[in-house]
Amino acid sequence: MTLLKILLATLERALTWCASSKAQQLVEDHFRENGYDEDSIYIARQTAALLAGALIEALIEQILQLIATYVTH
Repeated sequence: MTLLKILLATLERALTWCASSKAQQLVEDHFRENGYDEDSIYIARQTAALLAGALIEALIEQILQLIATYVTH
């Protein structure tokens, strides 16, 4: 179980980095196309990164709970 947790933690970091990067780029492109200023783009990029990170964290937590349920039964 410990090795699995280590692997999932590594997966979480990789997914968070990738999802955050993609979300930030998507938001930046959209905001630039619509003429938003740099401050608005910066805030939107940071928000997108935080949201992506939170979603990945919640997903990994659910996976860990499912695994723990099956391992204990």
